Amino acid sequence: MVSFFAVGTMFFAVPPLADDLRASFGLTNLAIGVLMGAIAVPAIVLSIPLGVALDRWPARAAGLAGLAIMLVGAITFALAPSYGWLLAGRLLFGIGGLLVNLLLARLLSLAFAGQELALAMGLFTGVYPASMIALFTLHPWLVAHLGWRGEMGLLVSLVVVALPLHAAAVPGGPGGGPPPAARPGTASLPAPLVALGLAWMLYFAAFAAIPTFAPAWAGGGAGGLLVTSAITWVALAVTPAGGWLIDRTGHPDRWCFGALGLLTVTLAVMALGQVPPLAAMAAAGLAAGIASPAVYALPGRLVSEARVGFAFGFITALSNLGTVIGPTVAGAIRDATPRWSMVWGALGVVALAGTAAAAAIRPPRALASDS
Repeated sequence: MVSFFAVGTMFFAVPPLADDLRASFGLTNLAIGVLMGAIAVPAIVLSIPLGVALDRWPARAAGLAGLAIMLVGAITFALAPSYGWLLAGRLLFGIGGLLVNLLLARLLSLAFAGQELALAMGLFTGVYPASMIALFTLHPWLVAHLGWRGEMGLLVSLVVVALPLHAAAVPGGPGGGPPPAARPGTASLPAPLVALGLAWMLYFAAFAAIPTFAPAWAGGGAGGLLVTSAITWVALAVTPAGGWLIDRTGHPDRWCFGALGLLTVTLAVMALGQVPPLAAMAAAGLAAGIASPAVYALPGRLVSEARVGFAFGFITALSNLGTVIGPTVAGAIRDATPRWSMVWGALGVVALAGTAAAAAIRPPRALASDS
């Protein structure tokens, strides 16, 4: 959880720093969007090969390597003399964070298969909103006393703390031992897994742009950050509760569909200007709190145990593609027009397409019963 908290803090570092980065480097909204999405670029190419490799690599060594790369990326970002170095730091951190993310998701999926898996994933993914809460809440004080580079230095320290904890907690060999042989007749890319990947990609394309630009929409400054942090307060409370409910009601695919539907409605009323910013952020947080445990509980139901790492790699590649596209497109729209309705309306269409993709997720009964 400490390792994943470090991943989350760096992922969400750009929105609270946006004003400081604009002042220091003269950035446009498009440049901020690109910087937000850059951390996800490595995952577009590397998620699938790393997911396959993690089915075989020693878990402890792989995690320590990921944390070491995260450390280099965080230092690069904190000391960056130009926009290019900021991008380089985000890209490096993205490689290391991807390795840690895939590894931990695989270990948990195998450890809790058939026993409170959605709850375990809810507690695990709840670390992400917790990291955003910490950043958005503490940023005004940290930047006032330490400057934005000093604030980033604290994130560097967090990765340093995570290294020995990871070494102590994670097993030395591949999680769950050597992967068993794949089941005969298992499709190389099952249709339900494709549907899950598309839904997760479109969810992130719509969702990642909200914390990036909602602070300005909600009034800017510390007040805008505080309102936007409602996303994470709600998600933090809902994620474990959502996992608990999913374990008891079953059908995480249906919960995924419902979460995307809620996000679509939220963005639609934001585009129409018919909802207070605080209520909109709370609704987005509710959608996030349901989507994360539902999606993370599904790969083990869609493929055999031998291919769980691959499945997480596949959906992570697509979700990070969405993370790159969403904030970038939203930033470009925002630069082109002063109307927030155009930004939220475009993202609402994306979320609607994700809802349609989620409707096609139907876990095979045999694999679902084994998980």
